Amino acid sequence: MKYIISFMMNTYRYVLLFLAVLMGGSCSKELKTLAPDFDVQVLQSTAKVGQPIQFDFVGDANIITFYSGEFGNDYHYADKDSIIALEKLNLSFQNQVRGQGGTAPFCQSDQFHVLISSDLDLTGVAAEDQLDKIKQAKWVDLTAKYAWSPLNCSSTNPYIAAGVHNIAEHITKNKRNYIAFRYTNRPNTMENGKSAIWRFQALTLSAVTPLGTTVLMTQANAGWKPVYEGGIAAWMANAFDLSASSSAVTMRGPLTTTGTYEMWCVSNPFVITDTNLGHNPGVAVKAYIDKPIRSYSYIYKKPGTYEVVFIATNANKDGRSEILRKVQVTVEP
Repeated sequence: MKYIISFMMNTYRYVLLFLAVLMGGSCSKELKTLAPDFDVQVLQSTAKVGQPIQFDFVGDANIITFYSGEFGNDYHYADKDSIIALEKLNLSFQNQVRGQGGTAPFCQSDQFHVLISSDLDLTGVAAEDQLDKIKQAKWVDLTAKYAWSPLNCSSTNPYIAAGVHNIAEHITKNKRNYIAFRYTNRPNTMENGKSAIWRFQALTLSAVTPLGTTVLMTQANAGWKPVYEGGIAAWMANAFDLSASSSAVTMRGPLTTTGTYEMWCVSNPFVITDTNLGHNPGVAVKAYIDKPIRSYSYIYKKPGTYEVVFIATNANKDGRSEILRKVQVTVEP
């Protein structure tokens, strides 16, 4: 009987000791985080727009994150702000010049100009004071950039496309910017020639950024309004006309004026600002709970050379370890 009791007590001590060893080990030992054994290969690093590029994986990781190298998914901006900045500001329109009655044998030259200003604000300005504000503002004359209807005094000239030009260097960000067409009418004399009728239509103002093209202004929503020098009394009743159907603007001068007057056609203001997108997030290719994957395919929509980055991560409750794998790909049109 004593032997049995002694055996049981010794066994009990061994069990307690064993449990103590287990508990002590489980409380003090941290799980080791191993670096991912992972690499990326691409058999064909050149592709056309719309064609998939396949990235093959060697090894595995708990988590795999993908950066295509495109704007908005660029690893260079994973930890810093990405700014959508203006790349181009494209202005285009059509124009037409036509002769009107008069005794002079030729049309007046240098009557029609297109300009832009970041130095004007007509908000709340009374109509009678707007011309002074316009003339005091600094304007950039864009006329030489564009093609113009031939000055042949014909009454049947067609509209011509003036061209598309980048005018970004002439605007100021975060300020009101105005587009204007200026018509100058001089006395109808043999020296000056007879006044002409100028029209413009199909105007488009587009902002180009890394995200694509956005139309900021069209002929229809530009809000064109005339401002007359000398008052409307110095001009013909139909000196300014805005077509209800096409939004085409017609500007014409009186035939008998003895002075030189300007008529301005001014747009609504537009403001250009940069947009902060913040940090670029990566695309989750594989999550912790997913089974291992052997490849990943991606389709690019724009041509260019891109630095592709894969982040392979191993993680547990006690830590994480990650490695980067970079591949360069070329996308052709």
